[in-house]
Amino acid sequence: MVKDVYLLAMHDPYDEPGAPVPVNGVIVHARTLLHRDLPQPDAGRIYRCLTEFPGRTPNCLVPLSTLNYELDDGRLWPQIAGDWRAVIRALVALTRTPGRCESRPLAFPEIEAALLATGPFAPVPPGLGIPERDELLVMLAEDLPRRPLWPGDDLAAPPGDPVTMPYQPHGT
Repeated sequence: MVKDVYLLAMHDPYDEPGAPVPVNGVIVHARTLLHRDLPQPDAGRIYRCLTEFPGRTPNCLVPLSTLNYELDDGRLWPQIAGDWRAVIRALVALTRTPGRCESRPLAFPEIEAALLATGPFAPVPPGLGIPERDELLVMLAEDLPRRPLWPGDDLAAPPGDPVTMPYQPHGT
């Protein structure tokens, strides 16, 4: 299990008071998924996917779209979280409630949002002047080790079932 993994979830935009544009993404510490206010055990299984996938490194940032790719383009979600969308909706609501956890809300332009919402091999059309997906993730993750996000208090233990998470990156 890798410590200090972060999740980037793209979501429906919402207006935030004082923000110049709608918020359409959020970064949280993976342990935030163990929050008791989230649908368990589904959220806890997503936490395990984030921290147990082979090759994860400390302080890495994993977009939800990458996790979807690692779960055979979403075909394995039923084995992990029956309603993963409900988990993400509850997570976004949790991050909007003061004092429950720390998060980094983000407002991406449409092209970058689409790039992050697609899998890890999404091509960047030339001439748009935007960074490659991996470059964008590195920029987003660079200060996470210096300013880790607090996942909240009174977290649940990760579920032990299944013993081994069913990973199968799409096409392998």
